[in-house]
Amino acid sequence: MARGRFMRTPVSFWLGGLASVLTLSACTGGSPAGTPPQAASNPPPTEARCDAQPAQSLVGQVFDSDTLARVRAATGAQDARVLRPDSMITKEYKVGRVNVVVDAAQRIVRIHCG
Repeated sequence: MARGRFMRTPVSFWLGGLASVLTLSACTGGSPAGTPPQAASNPPPTEARCDAQPAQSLVGQVFDSDTLARVRAATGAQDARVLRPDSMITKEYKVGRVNVVVDAAQRIVRIHCG
């Protein structure tokens, strides 16, 4: 009786291992070796860039409702934010974002990307 129990254990072990291997191989997809499946069919999205230099002529001017749109158009930034003296500011860097720093008198003090 011990022998019959011993013989079933390795067979069960191998069948379980084979099922695991087949399951994992079904998840891998058919892309070339070394290339992730998504990278083979979908190119990575291009990130928007920001160039603050063209908007520097606005520094010193009064910030109004049209200013943010003009800054975004001049810099090519995808996102824009206004930083006032009482604003809470996050410190993450975003390549496609322009920051317009405004003082208490609503004058533009600085325009920079990030």
